[in-house]
Amino acid sequence: MGAIRGLCAGVMVAGLTAALGTASPTAEAALPGPDSGSWIAVKKAGTTATDGAGDLATAHLDLTAAGGTLGPATVFVAADLVHASFRFHVAALPADAAGGYVVQFDTDDNPAGWEAALRYDPSADTVTFFTAGPNAGVKIAGTSAGSPVAMSPSTATSYPGADGGAYVAFAVPRSRLTSAGITLGAPMVIGTTTGTGAALDAGGLLAAAKADVLGTPKFGGLNPPAWNTLDTDRIEFDSDGDGIADDLDNCPVHSNPGQEDDDAAVDNSLPPGTTGMPDGTEGKGNACDRTPRGYDLDKDGVGHMDDRCPERPGLGSDGCLARSTTSAILRYVPRAKAFVGSVRADYDVCVPRRNVTVFKLVSGPDRKLGTVKTDAAGKYRLAKRASSGKYYAQVDTKLIWTEGARCYAVKSPRIQVR
Repeated sequence: MGAIRGLCAGVMVAGLTAALGTASPTAEAALPGPDSGSWIAVKKAGTTATDGAGDLATAHLDLTAAGGTLGPATVFVAADLVHASFRFHVAALPADAAGGYVVQFDTDDNPAGWEAALRYDPSADTVTFFTAGPNAGVKIAGTSAGSPVAMSPSTATSYPGADGGAYVAFAVPRSRLTSAGITLGAPMVIGTTTGTGAALDAGGLLAAAKADVLGTPKFGGLNPPAWNTLDTDRIEFDSDGDGIADDLDNCPVHSNPGQEDDDAAVDNSLPPGTTGMPDGTEGKGNACDRTPRGYDLDKDGVGHMDDRCPERPGLGSDGCLARSTTSAILRYVPRAKAFVGSVRADYDVCVPRRNVTVFKLVSGPDRKLGTVKTDAAGKYRLAKRASSGKYYAQVDTKLIWTEGARCYAVKSPRIQVR
């Protein structure tokens, strides 16, 4: 079996602690140890499930009964801020018959079926994500949402159980669940499949040919039970430890016990396709919202709740065009026979490519020596021999409009060249 790491029962706990407990949680170390208190047993809500023939006569979503003190084998889940982990109790190892271990998720809060799924293939040590139409049935195949993701010894393993049977466990990044629209704690159906490749598409994510599907020895010729007889209780993960379960937390990856959400009243209030919508954080609390003061239609960094000019980008704190004062410095470098200087402004957009003209004060109209443009940092240089006299630099001659600001013209202080 691709996921078996050669652990014997006698050294199982110590071996896993050494293998799984030393890597950084920001890397791939994800799976809790066998005795970790973070494993949560997955249970079915309500009354005992049955497919009509009594094969599902259990309130747990169990696999093969393994005996021992555990009784019927059980599925466990765990989560932290980085990974979500799944653990299946099976009759014995190896448990890598063709197919794999499947978790189907209800992502639209309609208990009639699933919309996203993942499948762990222990023989190849890969996880593949799937999607389906709204409220797909338990066995309906999905369309692969991406190439299989390779697992490592710290994100997938197998080991004997201390009281009978064995375990298969794997972890997936929370970021992958998020990109698939999956919120941990939502109802899910967990089981196994024999399907691979084309057979998976034909037979469904939970195929009928293998035992150990959702507690039934086999489906045989029976139709699979309905989703709502098999989906789990809502599992109250609290990954960020703020006292709010993940499926109710408006920011499950950052502690925010107050659930502050300044822009709740304006999130999702524009029609789909509106410029600037969505920003991917609609409905999220401030701690997870890039624009906690509302969507930013004109991309100027000021949220809708504070933007007085929402249809035109502005650098002002109110989202409108800013008024930027300008200053200029002029010097003469005799050895280089050149005038040099710089332009400064309240806003950086008012610094590059400003027209700078150097004048000499004379009787009548001041004499123009030449015009240059500032560089990206606002510096300029005009190569020109200067005779004794007074000089100044003129930065533009009228108001300049740039993206987000109005940039005013200015003269530098006069300098004396001797």
